[in-house]
Amino acid sequence: MKQILTEKLARVLLQVGVNIKEGETVLLQTDTNALSLAREITRQAFELGAKDVQVRIDDPYINYERIKGANSEVLAEASEWEKESIDSVLRDGKGVQLGLMVTYPDLYNDLDTEKLLSFAKMKNDLRNIVRNYIHKGVLKWTGTIYPNLEWAKKVYPELSDDEAYKALEEAICLMMRVDEDSDPVENWKRHCEELSVRSAKLNDYNFKSLHITSELGTDITMDLVKGHIWCSAGEMGEQKVNAPYVANMPTEEVFTDPDFRSVNGIAYASFPLIMSGKMVKDFWIRFENGVAVDCGASENVDVLKDALFKDETTRRLGEVALVSKQSPIRKLGRVFYNGLIDENAACHLAFGASFPDCVKGGTDMSEEELKDLGVNFSVSHDDFMIGSDDIKVVGITHDGKEVSIMEHGDFVF
Repeated sequence: MKQILTEKLARVLLQVGVNIKEGETVLLQTDTNALSLAREITRQAFELGAKDVQVRIDDPYINYERIKGANSEVLAEASEWEKESIDSVLRDGKGVQLGLMVTYPDLYNDLDTEKLLSFAKMKNDLRNIVRNYIHKGVLKWTGTIYPNLEWAKKVYPELSDDEAYKALEEAICLMMRVDEDSDPVENWKRHCEELSVRSAKLNDYNFKSLHITSELGTDITMDLVKGHIWCSAGEMGEQKVNAPYVANMPTEEVFTDPDFRSVNGIAYASFPLIMSGKMVKDFWIRFENGVAVDCGASENVDVLKDALFKDETTRRLGEVALVSKQSPIRKLGRVFYNGLIDENAACHLAFGASFPDCVKGGTDMSEEELKDLGVNFSVSHDDFMIGSDDIKVVGITHDGKEVSIMEHGDFVF
């Protein structure tokens, strides 16, 4: 990647993503393939007044050898020193978290599924340390992506290695609103304002419930949590940290909490999903009275079932998110085999944890108070895409009026 683009990516991640302030410590979690960006983030963070940058480096090929060689019991356990190394940066309230993710769609294909599930459990346990602060509303955080050759060849199989890598690099810069000529911070300011206008319109309606349908077969209804808030990139950080930040970059969604007790119907995935290192394809999930009761897939249904039926909380929805087919990511016309990117190309749902931020005063409520409202608490959060060019979303008001929110994959208002 050109140095000017690396510098601009680092700048927008620090100034918009985590909105770094003087005296804060950055917990930077990176992949070995993203070290050039990690180094630039570290340099700029100190220029912007960071107290420190604590870096945690992950290598997928070392992970491959560990999963291959260690037994499932060992792989499932997150070490105390690693949990403490994360928590120690965040617990004084002066830490921010920034994650650089790289995708390896086929790296783990030949590994044992049971071992992959154990390894995924350990990673999720570590993620839950960060998620604990997120759900309390006291952490500025963001996650983003970085290209690598294996991923590029999966997304652009018709191109040569060099062409595929360049195409993925250009796609990521487009998603991140980074180019050689414009100011990415200003680009993101305008984007966040546009998303905030959309979420404000949805909040004005204060819908009681949603009905979502598509020609894929999705036909699902859900109540929304009482006092719910539709959020977007533009609203993150207003409750506790009192400084705006953008969780997940890129982002094109507006999202809120469904009442986990109320979901009924079936949802068909419009994109494949990598879960625990395996590709789950052509899958569907059926809900009755809030609980997932059945699911199917053309490939790796056992991986889906492990995530979905882990316990009573993972069988319930925790998020509904709306994304227009006019999303610049959708317009690229590719499946990226990466949850962060693909979820911003299509409307999606998530089973598992909800967001207390999406409830008025939610970060000041107890867990029991939030559960009483229908907010789901869970050890995991798994997004899956249901958006298509024909998806339709109807909102039902408290007086029974039906309002069209999306038709033919795009917002009506």
